[in-house]
Amino acid sequence: MEKIGRISPREWMTIITLVFYAHVASITASIRYGFLADAFAKRNVPGKVYGLIGTSVFVGFAADFFFKITEKCMTKWNSRKIIAGSAIGFSIIALVTGFVYRIPNTTAVVAISITLRMIQGVLGFAVTLVPVDFINANFPKKFDMVNGLVNMGYFSGHGVAELLGCILYDNYGYEVAFAFAATMALLAAAATLCFIPNTQTYLSIQGKAVKDLDSTDGPLITNKTQRLSKFLVFPLIATMLINANYGVIQVTVTPFLKEEFQKSISYGGSVLTLVSVGMALGSVSVGFILQSKIISHFTAMGIGAFCIFNGLLMTFPPESLPAVYNLSPILAFPGVFIAGFGDPFMTIATLKALYGVQLQKKGILTPQVTTTITGIWIMGYCSMYYAGSFIAGVLTDYLSYSATAELLAGFCLLAVLICVLLRLNFTHVYNEDDEMKPLTF
Repeated sequence: MEKIGRISPREWMTIITLVFYAHVASITASIRYGFLADAFAKRNVPGKVYGLIGTSVFVGFAADFFFKITEKCMTKWNSRKIIAGSAIGFSIIALVTGFVYRIPNTTAVVAISITLRMIQGVLGFAVTLVPVDFINANFPKKFDMVNGLVNMGYFSGHGVAELLGCILYDNYGYEVAFAFAATMALLAAAATLCFIPNTQTYLSIQGKAVKDLDSTDGPLITNKTQRLSKFLVFPLIATMLINANYGVIQVTVTPFLKEEFQKSISYGGSVLTLVSVGMALGSVSVGFILQSKIISHFTAMGIGAFCIFNGLLMTFPPESLPAVYNLSPILAFPGVFIAGFGDPFMTIATLKALYGVQLQKKGILTPQVTTTITGIWIMGYCSMYYAGSFIAGVLTDYLSYSATAELLAGFCLLAVLICVLLRLNFTHVYNEDDEMKPLTF
């Protein structure tokens, strides 16, 4: 077990601000999940249509990834400007999304909501990529720990959004829930401008890093060493399978409890709060566990997959076991907590696992390759997380909630198998000393 080095008060303030920013970004992205199904069911919109509102965010992610929108910004502007700008953008989108619901024409509401969600996807890609870049630049030797804390912000935001979103929606309406998210985003922008240091991005040091390495006895940076390893696909498949399942859990819990057991939207929101609690605890736990090198990144991924497998079956018990099935409103609480606790083990560990696979196969990591892998990681887990809302909408139109959960649980076991095989074949322990020199505060 390794000791975690000392962190200065200035660094702690920066980390806390990043956590708050991640927390608020998650609130603005997730505020709708607890009540989306109910809000659009009232307008007679089927699940496969309103599911597209959640899924359409992937179009924005894809546009940012393939056209390198955020990467181009990172070579020109510092992290503080990009983070603050994205928070302001999230605020505007949340406010507009809320008031669009007042339009009488339901087709127009759906179309505009999907368009706004796509734009939010572009900003959402930056919300994840830029903080990871910032951590790589300023906390390379504490990456797992700091990344775990920042992801605690992302994941805890889900629960706050779903609980408060449902309460605000039940008592004050659709628009007020989004107005709350917009206000929080403005606070995050202000905090960023006050407390995030004005440092250049990790990606922007690519040219200097290449020059420094080529002038030493270290490995030369060539086109071959900068190519991505084909073995990166296996950790990605595992994390995509798991995040699709997690997305299904988040979107279907509230309608499941309402339709099958006549529970209120607020009750469903309170259940989903435990997802956030589990994710927050899981994020901190896996960050410190990996930083201390207690287990490998692939082992952590397997633990996460197995937790979500159990969480699925506990939240949506088989209908063939009526005594257990009737306890669903109670079992949902520990079920979503276990699933939430496991998701960060998979998500957070996968990023460093990808770095490790690339390093073992190519022998070197440049800032450009690190940024590209981080972008692929974001695309992989986020695309399937948001696809989960579409999968949930389609499958539950044709299958029962329990049958859907049983089908998807099989994919969780496949992810566990992939993680076991990766652990057996990749023994390299990722060492932060293999990276470029970090920027300094």
